[in-house]
Amino acid sequence: MMDGAEAGLGRLCERSGEVDTAGAVTARDAVETAVQRRLRPLEVHISGRVGVGKSVILSVLDAARLHTDGFEVRLLESEWADTPRAVDVQQNRSACDADVLVHVLAGAVSPDDITFLSARPGGPPEHTVILLNKADTLDEPAVTAAAASAQLGRRVLPVMGSVAAGLGGVAGGSAVDMADVRAVAAGELHPGDLLTVDRFRSADISLSTIRREALLDCVELRGLALLVDALRRRSGVSDADVLRELWEATGVDAVTTVVSDGVSAAATARDDDLHEQLLQISARHRDVRGAVESYLASDEAVATDMRCAATRLGVSIETGSEQALLEQALVWKRCAATSEDDTIRRSALALCRGYVRMLRP
Repeated sequence: MMDGAEAGLGRLCERSGEVDTAGAVTARDAVETAVQRRLRPLEVHISGRVGVGKSVILSVLDAARLHTDGFEVRLLESEWADTPRAVDVQQNRSACDADVLVHVLAGAVSPDDITFLSARPGGPPEHTVILLNKADTLDEPAVTAAAASAQLGRRVLPVMGSVAAGLGGVAGGSAVDMADVRAVAAGELHPGDLLTVDRFRSADISLSTIRREALLDCVELRGLALLVDALRRRSGVSDADVLRELWEATGVDAVTTVVSDGVSAAATARDDDLHEQLLQISARHRDVRGAVESYLASDEAVATDMRCAATRLGVSIETGSEQALLEQALVWKRCAATSEDDTIRRSALALCRGYVRMLRP
């Protein structure tokens, strides 16, 4: 089912297609090309060396339901090879095609990571997120992430991808069995029994080998240790509260927020680009000017410009009573009239128009 933006753009193509004049072919082609560029799905590419857990990160992001701003979003695992020449080839394709790039590390930054992120002129795509996956296997994930951030000059977010996948029952996994976790917590564990997989497998507790393996498959050893610690610290705590605590420790919520922000920024750039192209087409091709101007004056286009303006200025769109909407319209009208910055003035006008349009019955 098409959203309002798609429907409006469909009507624009239909109206421009109805123009039958000598110079209409070029104008119609220009409109069609601009619209198709806007409607193509946004692509989030997951990149990284072999073995860093790209598939798990993809499945976790897929299950997280990213904010998409009405765009179709495709999550794709970028190909990768561990030879510098292959890295160069693959990075060029990923960096050029991706609207948002999610690059995954698992430990220290490697020379291939640096090559991938720096070989493209101008660096990686503007909307790039770097993750330190498998944080549950590191002694000091925060320290490792901070070192990677300093080395790459970009914020690196630690995340327990496999633990999050197990908790969510994604990536072919299943939800953790809390009865078995409570059995482990109630057992006579010796110091160090949850430090290594082998020691946990041989620990003297009333849980079969198969069920121990099932717990490890779900939440890994570190996730299990965190669950057991939470149960022992707070007697009577509910399963839901303990699982929520572990989920927060995985870092997935922070990752989802940052990737969603990247998607929103890419969506804004795509809509801004369309608006600018349509203005240029209208100026150059009088044959389709009526169709283009009709679209730009539509509710869908005004709402899109308003959302883009709010994103550029880092403000939220207010809703409420007619009086509140009128006050917002006046605020942004004054801002447009007094600002000397072209971007701020243009954004303020878009917000003013949006609030005025919201006041219409």
